[in-house]
Amino acid sequence: MRIVDLSQHYEDGMPIFPGLPDPSFRPIAKVEDDGYAMSEYHLVNHIGTHVDAPAHQIAGGDTLDEIQLDRLVTEAVTLDVSDRRPGPLPREELEPHLAKIRPGDIVFLYSDNGRNWGSEAYWTGWSYPDAAAAQALIERGISAIGFDGPSADPVDTTTYDLHRVWLGAGRMIIENATNLDQLPERSSVVVAPLKVRDANGAPARIFALLPD
Repeated sequence: MRIVDLSQHYEDGMPIFPGLPDPSFRPIAKVEDDGYAMSEYHLVNHIGTHVDAPAHQIAGGDTLDEIQLDRLVTEAVTLDVSDRRPGPLPREELEPHLAKIRPGDIVFLYSDNGRNWGSEAYWTGWSYPDAAAAQALIERGISAIGFDGPSADPVDTTTYDLHRVWLGAGRMIIENATNLDQLPERSSVVVAPLKVRDANGAPARIFALLPD
């Protein structure tokens, strides 16, 4: 099989959602000096390619360690929305695709925004379902929604209403995915967030398994 990496690198100077602190990744031992290598990482858990659990914004919502692995190792449907103007995706644009979405699927929206990673265009260059479109996908029983953009809401939101739609329905949100252009419409995916007790979200290595 062929494996497609859907995760961005974590590194010093990486793009960070506006208002969040910069991470640091520094060596505290080097093979040349100490005989072994070790590093110290400082970061908040909602940067880079990561998963939001319902507990991120919903009191009593599921934490990542409570979510069953079959919701993270499943099939994904990738919808190409790269030819539309970035921004909220209404239900009427989503309607033609609903029949192909099965319970338990992860839905990725490909906006061709991964190419903007590291530039100002990244913060406005992706599409995300509006509340009605989100509800339609929730009614299909999807496990998670994912983007090649930074959020389920526009970055200038102060209320995070769309986050609350998804997380309030018990769905996960995957943010800052990449390489979605390499996926067929349906694929097998593995979403592997850090297993931190009571995590409201976590960095994740995400990859697709495609027939060779």
